[in-house]
Amino acid sequence: MKSRKSFSLLLAAIILIQGCGAGPEGSEQAARTYLEGEFNKWMSGQENEAATFKARLQSQVNPISYEIRSVVPGKPDPLAFAKPENLAKDWKEWPAYRFNVVYGSISQAGTPVEQVATYTLTWNAFEKKWYVKGRGF
Repeated sequence: MKSRKSFSLLLAAIILIQGCGAGPEGSEQAARTYLEGEFNKWMSGQENEAATFKARLQSQVNPISYEIRSVVPGKPDPLAFAKPENLAKDWKEWPAYRFNVVYGSISQAGTPVEQVATYTLTWNAFEKKWYVKGRGF
């Protein structure tokens, strides 16, 4: 009985810690947390929004590492919506951040390869959802 209670407390603590690390909706920290989650999904072979167009086209292996090198405020993506009616009139004021990320993988020859990708994350305040747009690859 005691171990079950300890496990429940540990699980609750983990959930609380992860929830606290995201930051307020639309914040840079929340964007960073979201992108890190997408990279972790990509690395583990799950469906994600971080996989680059080039990587998908060339059927590249999943990355083995990534590093966010810089984050700066960006311009919101006008296509950051699921349905046209979800594009609010204030979309130009939605928080957006541009990330430069270096990710590593193993080439077909077995050698390490590093690639740089730029992502713009736009917080759709109406849908309460991040939209990821990759550029430069």
